[in-house]
Amino acid sequence: MASLQQNCDLILASTSMIRKKILSDTGLKFKAIAPDFDEEKAKKKMKSLSSKERALELSFGKALSISKKFPDALVIGSDQICAIENLEISKSKNAVEAVSQLKKLNGKIHSQNNAVVVAKNGKIIFKNFAQAKLQMRKLSDDEIKAYVKSDEAWGSAGSYKYESLGKHLFQKTTGDYYAILGFHIQPLLAFLYSKKLIQLT
Repeated sequence: MASLQQNCDLILASTSMIRKKILSDTGLKFKAIAPDFDEEKAKKKMKSLSSKERALELSFGKALSISKKFPDALVIGSDQICAIENLEISKSKNAVEAVSQLKKLNGKIHSQNNAVVVAKNGKIIFKNFAQAKLQMRKLSDDEIKAYVKSDEAWGSAGSYKYESLGKHLFQKTTGDYYAILGFHIQPLLAFLYSKKLIQLT
């Protein structure tokens, strides 16, 4: 049976439970550390940027804030931006806001824009961007309220948890599953293999 050999120290600059689970499921060993980065302050300076540019810049900020403290480690930063018609949908803070956001997305197509980067010694050495598009079914107000109550998805990009019951909200999706979840893992693994930082033995 093959085993995974890891030749680097990895740090995930995130407290996101779903990102920690996705990375953990690969078998990689890592530490998860909250980035020392004011995301809301940074966003105010990025209003003119595209969703792609914002996702990348926020990922850079998260990864570099930890890389400066742990220069020998590979630090992974990631960010997810939900957008509809080029307007960012901020993370909801409670059930009322979640219902309101889902009503905005109801019956329409929106995008999940995910960036994943790696920093080492204060420099970005890898970056990747992926976009997924999702078309929500036309839902009744009662369906939306029932979903929010059952999945408690406030705080998630778009106010749904696609990895849970959120997939029932949609009639069509395009793009990588992990990009929808907010952590496009495959290009990151390919990068680590290309640098012989991990290998199967």
